[in-house]
Amino acid sequence: MKKLILILAFAGLIATAYSQSQNSDEVPTAVSRSFEKSHPNISPVTWSKSGDNYKASYVVDNKAMTVTYNASAKLKETETEISVASLPTLALKYLNDNFPHDYAKKSTKVTSADGKSAYFVNISQVDLAFDSKGKFIQ
Repeated sequence: MKKLILILAFAGLIATAYSQSQNSDEVPTAVSRSFEKSHPNISPVTWSKSGDNYKASYVVDNKAMTVTYNASAKLKETETEISVASLPTLALKYLNDNFPHDYAKKSTKVTSADGKSAYFVNISQVDLAFDSKGKFIQ
């Protein structure tokens, strides 16, 4: 079950690359209000649509963040850019053992609405997924 959730989260990351940009006035009012309620004073926000979901992307403290809602304004997940050093110890060990001479280009933490987390790292043109404890998934 954990692997399925993480695979779906990983698929969500890939879908983001193919999502359609939305004007804020094209986002359902309930979705934009939900975002504004939980993220007051966040501006600017870029909206995109991926399937039936709406993603609000923004930057805080030079870190890219994304919040995903369904069309009913229910929170699905949050994605936060993190430093590689912030990865769990097991993930860092995996990277050091398997990619000792490579540099991770991007790392993110994805947290589902139910609080389960996963980590994703792009290194050597490969996307890697780790569970909440840093165990390699794919």
